[in-house]
Amino acid sequence: MKRHVITLAACVLLFGAGTAPAREYTQGTTYVEPRGGVYGTTNPNVNTVGTYGGAAGHYVMDGVALEAEGQGYAVDQQKKTRTVLGEATTNETANATSVAAMARWDFMRTNKGTLFVGGGGGGVFSDKPLPYNGDTQNGMGQADLGGSVALGKDVSLKAAGRFQHMGSFSGNGLDSLGGNVGLKISF
Repeated sequence: MKRHVITLAACVLLFGAGTAPAREYTQGTTYVEPRGGVYGTTNPNVNTVGTYGGAAGHYVMDGVALEAEGQGYAVDQQKKTRTVLGEATTNETANATSVAAMARWDFMRTNKGTLFVGGGGGGVFSDKPLPYNGDTQNGMGQADLGGSVALGKDVSLKAAGRFQHMGSFSGNGLDSLGGNVGLKISF
């Protein structure tokens, strides 16, 4: 049932929205996209991750774009410290910035929207260790799956699900899964 709902939503997204033809997925097109997102994590010491920022990209061939992404992060986490009586837990917010390079493939394109996959990596730099027992400078890898709806010839609304890994591949790393939305403006 869930697969049918996802397929139906994708068809509505691509064939039932907007009326303006979109030229924004063709070779030579450049875009900027402010975006923000919210993520849950698998790390028991991190509750939620909020992101805000944007990306700038360029289509190197029809449907294939390379982009540079810059994000700010607010990470709600728990800091644990040893005490004489055991362990104390304190809630804190870590602030961070990231820079990443991404590749994006719009594998299904119509004049009303796209479905796409993307992936890339970069670095995250924070004011406090992420998670609390990690580091303040971490490598990052991420993968997207999403769609966009044309709002006009050069503007589209994008929504994507994202998996993101920060830091080491041990208990000191952070896996997050969530989504982001953006407004893509092409020129």
